[in-house]
Amino acid sequence: MNKQIYALLKKIITTPERPLRLTEISEAFGVSKRTIYNYGEELFDYLTSLGVCETLLFDGKEFRFTGTSAQRSYIIASMNSLTFYEYRLSGRERQFILLCLLICSETPVKNDTLKELLCVSRNTIINDLQAIKLKSKTYHTHFLKSTQDGLWFVGPENDKRTFLLDSLLPDWDYEECFAAQPINPCTLYITNILKIIKYRSLAEACIKQTEVMLDLEISDADFYRILFILIFQIGRIQTGHQAQDIQTSEFPLSSVRFSQAVGDTLKSKVNWISAETAFFIKTLKDMDIVLKINSTPQDSVLFAMIIKEFLQNVSFSYKMDFLSDSLLLEYLCAHISACCHRLQSGKKLENPYLLETQNRYAKDFTIIKQNIYILENGLNISLSDNETAYILMHILASMERGKLNHYVPNILITCSSGMATGNFLAMQITKYFHVQLVDICPAHKAAEMIKNKNIDLIISTVPLDSLPVPSLTVSVLLTETDLTEIRAFLNTLEGKRKISLSDQSRLSTFSLSITLNEKTMFLKLFSSERILLDKEITDWKEGIIAAGELLLWQKKITVNYLQQMIDLVIKYGPYIVIAPGIALAHASPQDGVIEPAISLLRLKQPVAFGNHQYSPVSIILACAVYDTPEYANILIRLMTLLRRPDFSVMMKSADSEAILTYFEKQIMYPSE
Repeated sequence: MNKQIYALLKKIITTPERPLRLTEISEAFGVSKRTIYNYGEELFDYLTSLGVCETLLFDGKEFRFTGTSAQRSYIIASMNSLTFYEYRLSGRERQFILLCLLICSETPVKNDTLKELLCVSRNTIINDLQAIKLKSKTYHTHFLKSTQDGLWFVGPENDKRTFLLDSLLPDWDYEECFAAQPINPCTLYITNILKIIKYRSLAEACIKQTEVMLDLEISDADFYRILFILIFQIGRIQTGHQAQDIQTSEFPLSSVRFSQAVGDTLKSKVNWISAETAFFIKTLKDMDIVLKINSTPQDSVLFAMIIKEFLQNVSFSYKMDFLSDSLLLEYLCAHISACCHRLQSGKKLENPYLLETQNRYAKDFTIIKQNIYILENGLNISLSDNETAYILMHILASMERGKLNHYVPNILITCSSGMATGNFLAMQITKYFHVQLVDICPAHKAAEMIKNKNIDLIISTVPLDSLPVPSLTVSVLLTETDLTEIRAFLNTLEGKRKISLSDQSRLSTFSLSITLNEKTMFLKLFSSERILLDKEITDWKEGIIAAGELLLWQKKITVNYLQQMIDLVIKYGPYIVIAPGIALAHASPQDGVIEPAISLLRLKQPVAFGNHQYSPVSIILACAVYDTPEYANILIRLMTLLRRPDFSVMMKSADSEAILTYFEKQIMYPSE
């Protein structure tokens, strides 16, 4: 809303005795009738945002205010709270507005209209348009100019969309357009142009429904970014501009699943075609949508085993049992899965708390740094100090969860920066206060979380809308002021409840030794009939088939399980190569495990498994086990054995009996 629109609305609602004709308004404000038409759209959008759009009537010739005195007072009070109508737009903001207007306008736009809209000179508009024109060349789009009709954008639909989104999203505060009362005029202009109010409910409901359906965890920043993109797409579809087909085979599986689910939800409401899904996937490819099942092989046995092996070594370093903290395992799997997304797309993560974490928790950081190689080697990734610090936050949060006891209130933590930051905040809070952490969630899910849970207080890193539960806004790194406010609130609580924590949530003294029962289970997995030595094969796929057939012939697995072992490598790459020259093929137990068993294949000549630091491979194991804690512990020990140098030396010439003897002797104490 610029100054003229503000003045026009005030004149209309303060002149209830008669309508205001377009001719009268045009003369009074010194603008064309077409400009008044454009002003009218913004007036209706503003009144819609206040919930009183029905108070303004416009028949194409005149405006009339039909509201009550109370409604008039409410609108005037809202307008008086606005200071933005005197705001002077920056060059960058003007270019944002011009770009949105020229791409989204259904008719050519004259320079005079742009000048009147932005309240700047003709030369300023010309300079801004020239800056946009230079940027547009990268996106295969350009202006068409007509002296009579004005300006408009031409070019492929996908390129126009990409140009707009690439221009806006990195620099523009897109979250502000979803605020209850945005005050930045640039935001208001763009909100009106892109019909944010009109399509928000549909897009937001669709995203939240998909979150529940796919069991997603989306940070607040990503939630609003996705919301903005989806609204923009819906607006283009509704004005008859469909996306063009693009290939999506190389994009993360998480983005594909999410986009397809969104598309399925929208098909009955808008003309959402497969090309729109593909464009949505492409737009989201670099975003960190944290899933409990992600595009890395998180849903595989091996992925979880690598995380558990890391936790085992960390447990040994601390002499504490992190493996029994199921919440830690869940959070780490989600975080590391998202980390793999970033690394695969070449995206680097900056941790704003790196230096603070390294200084405050220097000893802990060193311990995690010493054990991070397990994740790097197992997943074929390289983790920076920024990523290591986030992983440490999860570990520290787990340590603090183990100290919770006695009489404590129920606390919900909300954070817009992701689960690692939320866990770090939780760690600090539980360090200073006796509280029961009920859950950690994005801020936009707070209202949903408190419906079914008994929450005494919400502690959030961002301000929350009015909720029936008290909330405090704090910094991620708690200040003395934050601590004082939390302490003061907790002191006011009455009737504190006794919290009975499960033994599983407590940390205890940790031991690396495997139980006798687990040893028996381990040795039953192997037999001489499931060991094949010096097999000649031509490629990795043939190797997995040969190892899998050793299980198939003995009716330990189904044909589907064998196929899934191959499909996982095709889908995710050679992540099953876990040590130099060694691959551990597997699939999900639900894919066809009849009876737990492991086969071992030694190749006469090694074969390549793709671009992997441990390739080529000379030993292939086919693993089929159940997803239980006992077998998880066994597989951790097995992977530790497979990485030992003496195992590789032994395997070069050993026969079946020597291999079985080695496993029997070493399984109890597999430390390196």
